[in-house]
Amino acid sequence: MLIEFYHLRSFVVVAQTGNLTLAAKQLCTTPPAISAHLKALEAELKTSLFIRSSKGMKLTAKGTLLLEKAQHTLDAAIDMVNLASANQHEVIGSFKLSINQAPDYLLVNDLLDNLDEKCPGISVEIFTNSTRLTLEKVRNGEIDGGYIYGNIPDDLFALPVRSQRITTIAAKDSPLTKSATRLALAQATWITMASSCPFDQLLSKQLKNHTNAKFKANDNLSRLSLVKAGHGLSFIEKNQALDSARNGDVKVLPQLDFETTLYFVTNKQRISEPLMKAMLQEVKVLWQIPCPKFS
Repeated sequence: MLIEFYHLRSFVVVAQTGNLTLAAKQLCTTPPAISAHLKALEAELKTSLFIRSSKGMKLTAKGTLLLEKAQHTLDAAIDMVNLASANQHEVIGSFKLSINQAPDYLLVNDLLDNLDEKCPGISVEIFTNSTRLTLEKVRNGEIDGGYIYGNIPDDLFALPVRSQRITTIAAKDSPLTKSATRLALAQATWITMASSCPFDQLLSKQLKNHTNAKFKANDNLSRLSLVKAGHGLSFIEKNQALDSARNGDVKVLPQLDFETTLYFVTNKQRISEPLMKAMLQEVKVLWQIPCPKFS
């Protein structure tokens, strides 16, 4: 069975207007052309779709059943066309991207390569922010989208990117070892981020608020540098911690390890914008996650 796209489009518009002339005007064609489309569709389906009268066109019972499916098919086709155009050469704009760890661990270079190939009109500005700052800046429009941990506020749209293991790092000459007790960890100096950071909240919960948070830094690179210099312990993504440990920069303490979800978030009110749809699609492809549903 071969059903043409424009036959379905004519069918849906006639069903909505109940009139060949009105449908023809809406579709920028002629009533005879619309009539021919309907006759071809009815012949292909071997059923009558309309009851024709001097008062207009009224759907038959089978026509009513077909209408919803035809509209769904058209919507899917239109979404595909819009997505294709958004991923090619028609979207132009600058996307402000917030990252919460080193670019290599977030596949930023791969993302930029994909954008260069599929969306050459999109430029990207990259900023390093904590989860708290990313949420604030997405809300006020300073940032278009970015990576965060923790709970997703109702006003944001989120793509779950991956499950991320978080561990503790200490200076390589720290007296603390993998067998250190929680009490010893609680008595150590910690380098935290901010009171509303998911990592800091979990640290306080695990160590029952007995932590000595003497220093704060809102990005991994700064905290890693402070840990290496012996200023305290800190949470960090385990993949980066292991890389730093292999280089002899720090040691890994697994006692407080936990899993969390890394999300890519943006403002819900913006997800239908071509720039945002193109970026969300490329993030989806990058991390091999299900296609986002846009409302």
